[in-house]
Amino acid sequence: MTLKALKDVVRKIARSPTVDKNLVNEVVKDIQRALIRADVNVRQVKEITDAIKKRALSEEPLKSLNP
Repeated sequence: MTLKALKDVVRKIARSPTVDKNLVNEVVKDIQRALIRADVNVRQVKEITDAIKKRALSEEPLKSLNP
């Protein structure tokens, strides 16, 4: 994954007022594109991004953070 692509993903999350399902899906697609461009095996990309998506959608936000 290129460093620029990773920075763009983090920036997108940081700029979003809330982390919702739409944002998670968008970020996962960005990560998938970056990994594919970096020549990562498609099966591995799917496994990695499925795990990211599952965790992002299942965890509750920290109570110390504003939504």
